[in-house]
Amino acid sequence: MLARALKHSLPRLPRAGALPHARAFAASPLDSTAKLYEDLVSKSVKEYQANLSAVNGDLDAELAANKVVLFMEGTPDAPKSEPAMNAMKMLTQAQVAPFLSIDVLSHPAVLGYTVSKSQRARAPHLYVGGSFYADYDGLLAKHRAGELAKDLGKTVSELPIATY
Repeated sequence: MLARALKHSLPRLPRAGALPHARAFAASPLDSTAKLYEDLVSKSVKEYQANLSAVNGDLDAELAANKVVLFMEGTPDAPKSEPAMNAMKMLTQAQVAPFLSIDVLSHPAVLGYTVSKSQRARAPHLYVGGSFYADYDGLLAKHRAGELAKDLGKTVSELPIATY
């Protein structure tokens, strides 16, 4: 009696392969993510334009004070995107040091500044001597060709040895 009562109280599940209706998605996840990033860039450029003089003053001073500046998502020890992580790997392998990293996600105007200055929407952006050097695709091409290490890297004849 109890088994019969339980059998009738449970909802009926459709047979395998027989869904009541097919699910359709409006866009692929990659398209949705690209759209979200485009919206973020658009809002960031507007925020940058609203605070143009303050942002230019601060970030232009940083570009002038540092030979190499990387605008990236996150920080060198905690990148927040795969391109940012790969840019850090390339700079580390080429032994580019010292450099300043600026998190473009820390404030919308920061991303708007580098997007406006470089005319490239996707970070990371590398600046050398105050001028735009390369975006992610450019860094990857320069790294593969050996130009990144030759242009910005240091030649180290010996690795440092730690003493404990």
